[in-house]
Amino acid sequence: MRRIHQVLFLFVILLGDMFLVSCEGRYRRLPETGATLEGNVTYGKDKVTFAQIIVVGESGTPGYCYVENDGHYKCENVPLGEVSIAINSDAARGILMERSMLQPQTKQKQPLPKLITIPTKYADPATSGIKTTIVKGMNTFNIEIPK
Repeated sequence: MRRIHQVLFLFVILLGDMFLVSCEGRYRRLPETGATLEGNVTYGKDKVTFAQIIVVGESGTPGYCYVENDGHYKCENVPLGEVSIAINSDAARGILMERSMLQPQTKQKQPLPKLITIPTKYADPATSGIKTTIVKGMNTFNIEIPK
């Protein structure tokens, strides 16, 4: 019986290794750049309290982060050089609704932050027109979207 368990264990290990090797070409890890981008997001005079930030460099590989309740965002490991930035309020809306559904049912539910809908042109890095240059280390860039 012990021998059967050993053979099954080796079979599972071998199968797992084969799976990892077959997936190697499909999934790439983002290179470590040592660069962080952070700042505040406003739409007109209103602070954007929840949205997805998309940062795309020359390679075309995007990096993502989220604007928090206080209007501040921080994206780590962003591409170096000139980047295009997008702000997607619809993507964040879905995540926020999921969070509220998973919140424990208590008498004092935390209120959802005020959601500001940003025009869809700003949700795509190719059409947003928002650009900045990233260097190694900490980079600060406040995103101000006109109304």
